Amino acid sequence: MRLHQNITIRRSVRADLTQFADWVRPKITGASLNLAVITDTHDRTQLSRTFYGPNGFWHVQEQHWLAGELPIDWRVHLGDLVDGSEPSFLTLWRLRNIVNDYAAGALPYVIAKGNHDDNDKYAERNRRFAGSFHPWVFNEHVFRPMKAQVGGPSVSRHGLSVFDWANIRVITLNTSDVPVRWVGGRKNYDVKKTLAVTAAQVQELIDALQTAGTRDVLIMGHAPAMTRSGKPGLRFNGRQLHEVLRAFNAKLSGRVVFGQHPDFGGTATFDFRGTTGTIIAYVAGHWHTEEDFRINGIHYSLLNVSALMGRNHGLTTRYNRKWNRLINTPTEYAGYVLSLDTQRRTLAEYGYGAASAQRLFTY
Repeated sequence: MRLHQNITIRRSVRADLTQFADWVRPKITGASLNLAVITDTHDRTQLSRTFYGPNGFWHVQEQHWLAGELPIDWRVHLGDLVDGSEPSFLTLWRLRNIVNDYAAGALPYVIAKGNHDDNDKYAERNRRFAGSFHPWVFNEHVFRPMKAQVGGPSVSRHGLSVFDWANIRVITLNTSDVPVRWVGGRKNYDVKKTLAVTAAQVQELIDALQTAGTRDVLIMGHAPAMTRSGKPGLRFNGRQLHEVLRAFNAKLSGRVVFGQHPDFGGTATFDFRGTTGTIIAYVAGHWHTEEDFRINGIHYSLLNVSALMGRNHGLTTRYNRKWNRLINTPTEYAGYVLSLDTQRRTLAEYGYGAASAQRLFTY
């Protein structure tokens, strides 16, 4: 059944996504869980033909249209909805437009917080760090309507969300879980530069894992906990987060120690002996590339940035330079359908635009 046909998207994009939908539909029909996923739209009002712009919002609308053409169960955005490089009233307007698009659809949705979503990129250019959002802005305009959905996810105090589907538990982390204070009129942390989870959020993660029962667990978040080289992917508590996932797979009980840092220290206790599931994967964005690697048996899968990254821009990653991404072509955008089959125990990632067509993994 097709939905949302009243959504207006660019004619060329509709043609490209129709072709993608026709190709992927038979591959995902009958799967246990299908997610339409984009990440890092970096939406802003200023148009650039080489680097970010209002096409970030267009990509959200195009995901909305595509989800209506396929047997999609949930829509997902893995953070950096906005670039955070404009005055706060403009960034908030762009942020609310994106959330309104998700809220207007018939499908449930999950949005992760990204490190650009507090507008700190704009504030960095001001001596007093003016224009930066307090965390209540994202909580009020994103997490609150997300939590209010009928049949939507639960959302914890620290921005961790959980929903269950077809014997799968999906947990979405907040990797910008940064305790914010204003000291002398200046923010104590630049959230754009501070990827982190607090000990309290890791305890919330533990609680969600302990009650998973027989379910396998898909972890999502803006940034990965670990890098391919085995180093933490977060400034604070990436290693501890990873070790909790390892403990879940091993069905251990015990305690994780976070050190003495006043904002990110503490301890958390876990007991996973009553669960039988496994971690399917940890799916993230943030790095503006595609990668798959395993650290201690945990599969990390990175998705490419939706936002335009032109080949000649100084901040464009090597991966996106290879795509030679151009506005008003299929390489302008990048998005995915993640399809989970609990019988075959497979995770398939199907990409459109500047993304790999197919990545298939067992768990």
